[in-house]
Amino acid sequence: MFYGDKTMQVENNPYSIFKFYNRGNKKPVENSKSSMPRQIIPYVGSALGVGAAILASKKMPKARNKTVNEVAQMLMMAGAANICGVLSGSINKTKEQKEKKWREAGFQVMNIAIPMLMVSTALELCKKSKALDKTIPKIIASIIGMTSGAAIATGITNLTREKDEPFRKYTIKDSVSNFDDIVATIKLGFDKILKYVPVDKILPFIYIYSGARAGSKE
Repeated sequence: MFYGDKTMQVENNPYSIFKFYNRGNKKPVENSKSSMPRQIIPYVGSALGVGAAILASKKMPKARNKTVNEVAQMLMMAGAANICGVLSGSINKTKEQKEKKWREAGFQVMNIAIPMLMVSTALELCKKSKALDKTIPKIIASIIGMTSGAAIATGITNLTREKDEPFRKYTIKDSVSNFDDIVATIKLGFDKILKYVPVDKILPFIYIYSGARAGSKE
């Protein structure tokens, strides 16, 4: 919670469901009764998108490669979450606001898809080598895939950004904070951990949040 000189951090934060009071003027940054539904709608839309993607993936024909099936399902959830999050969050919005939401959705999907594809490729290569098909090499390959993939997604976003939008900066710490990449990596290549971490239950909520972020972009 921010007060005083940091009021703008609250005012410009489109991702928080709740708006807080500014200690300086004793007034809420935004009327809570009107802002609450507006902030929740993208979450609802994103959740519906993820639910539809899960149902659709169950009816799709399966490939022989397990990794291909898992990647396809995760990409479907991420794409559907962002599309539905933006559509629901675009109600009564201006053309400029909608464009910002779609650009944010593009970044969210790329930031999920590119690292995932690079990690899955690296893990598949590890499986083909007896020397690399071990825990430590797979962890190293996953880290390289996550960091390089996220950096590529950030670079593409900066190339396509509008002039009034700031550059996105990527650091190694960003990969650590990208919890979705870590969870997806566990699902793709570390079956032993799956026994203790309910990845299939965690991932949908991560994608719902991703889609809601795009739909809430102002």
